[in-house]
Amino acid sequence: MTDLCGLAIPWLTKDALDTLLAGSGTAITLWKYPALIALAAGVQVIFRYFWRTYVFGFSRHIEWDVRNAIFAHLQRLPLSYFSHTKTGDLMSRLTNDMVSLREMLGMGAMASLDAVLMMSASLLLMVVIDPWLTLWSLLPLPGITALMLVAGNRIFNRYRDIQRHLSTLSTFVQENLAGIRVVQAYAQEENQQEYFGGLSREYRVKNLDLVKRWGYFWPVTSFLSGLAATVVLWLGGRKVAMQTMSLGELAAFYGYLAMLTWPMMAVGYVITLYQRGSAALARLFEILDAPVAAGYQTPGTGQVSKLHGKIEFRNLSFRYAPDAPLVLQGITLTIPAGTWCGIVGETGAGKSTLVSLLPRLHEAPPGTIFIDDVELRELPLQTLKHAIGLVSQDIFLFSDTIRENILFGNGGATSEELDMAVDLAQLTPSIQGFTHQFDTILGERGVRLSGGQKQRTALARALIKNSPILILDDAFSSVDTETEERILEQLKGFMRGRTAIVISHRISTVMAADQIIYLKDGRIVERGSHETLLALRGHYYRMYRRQLLTRELDALSDNGGARR
Repeated sequence: MTDLCGLAIPWLTKDALDTLLAGSGTAITLWKYPALIALAAGVQVIFRYFWRTYVFGFSRHIEWDVRNAIFAHLQRLPLSYFSHTKTGDLMSRLTNDMVSLREMLGMGAMASLDAVLMMSASLLLMVVIDPWLTLWSLLPLPGITALMLVAGNRIFNRYRDIQRHLSTLSTFVQENLAGIRVVQAYAQEENQQEYFGGLSREYRVKNLDLVKRWGYFWPVTSFLSGLAATVVLWLGGRKVAMQTMSLGELAAFYGYLAMLTWPMMAVGYVITLYQRGSAALARLFEILDAPVAAGYQTPGTGQVSKLHGKIEFRNLSFRYAPDAPLVLQGITLTIPAGTWCGIVGETGAGKSTLVSLLPRLHEAPPGTIFIDDVELRELPLQTLKHAIGLVSQDIFLFSDTIRENILFGNGGATSEELDMAVDLAQLTPSIQGFTHQFDTILGERGVRLSGGQKQRTALARALIKNSPILILDDAFSSVDTETEERILEQLKGFMRGRTAIVISHRISTVMAADQIIYLKDGRIVERGSHETLLALRGHYYRMYRRQLLTRELDALSDNGGARR
């Protein structure tokens, strides 16, 4: 309807001019044609408003669906994907590339459809008025088409290159801001600024190169379109002079040529949107095409209502990639439900890798891990993850309140359960020391908390989950010894009937465990209770003696300082 009203205006102008020049116009005629033209223009404005609203609204819905689909897909990708994909690049794709996709589906689709309809209808009416003049007016069209074909592929490649560089720029900014403490501590502000300036300059150069290429496209298109108008004016003027065409017909023809010229001029804009949108869509599909973690591919079909916590490793060997060395070798271990297993060993022995296989953060070989005598892959994935409370070495806290960070482990927890988890983690005094207490905003990655406070917050988050299995991966490394002892004493009651796996570099943390294993080079080389392992006088014994000697030296140092 919008284009129909627009097409009616030149035709009404033709009738009005021919009527007036023929001398047959009346007072009513003088009012009729302006009123009809005004009506057509008004209807065109109204329908164009609804048309644009619909198309742009549709593109927004598509953007929303695609962004949600990509985010949901990201939640299910394996950890290995994020180890080689930069966060800044992903952020750029979810923001800048999504904008390019939306513009292609919105303005690009609308301009394309308008161009097709307007060109088709204008050409048809031009042919009706004068077929030969129409043919002459189309002479510049092959030149515009050839220019589009030559420029299109080059522009697409440059847009893709620009978007990749923008991802690099975004990644650098994200890493710089996340590590601003390190930057300032090492006085690297000027170096970082210089490096950022270099990236920005390169981004500017790439954009200016694209602008230059567009610079010759628009003038040439305008020249060819103007050439068509000149040809029509010259030939059409001769026809009017020879009285083989009326002035009204020439005016209408010229009006339709103008309508034809706009789509031809808009081709460059549409090419820009489609090339940029196509490059963005390709980058977005790179994310969607990435295979999800194996745990989501085989989420488990076993009917398990509740897990009790018996854990069994059967000759488990594991490597992170087919061509990578073995991290774990021949691990065979049974942890009865409701017992506590301590894991100690040298750095890099595979302790963290071992426990990361339980919640399927990495995928173990089939038939090597069982919980309650059910093979890990057969357990429903959500049932498995809800059954495990994990405090990892690398503590991550969200830029939110203390309350929300802890409740992340169990959004439906009551205030009593929140207080209990905080008390067990010995976090209550720290929270009471903040002005806003539970409502204190922690900042990015919990920047307002000390290392020990971060670990205790993460511990509270795991405890409030109330899971039958608790995994503490070096969860007390930043906590002082006295606080650690109070936490472990408090946990005795809470852990009754639950299975716990505690990894620590401190022997004192695992001394009370029902069984302790010592890992070395991915193998279990010693196992037993604290007393049994000491009696072996092996790796565990030597580690215990070193730590005991260190504590005695620290105590002597403290006493000497106190006497001075």
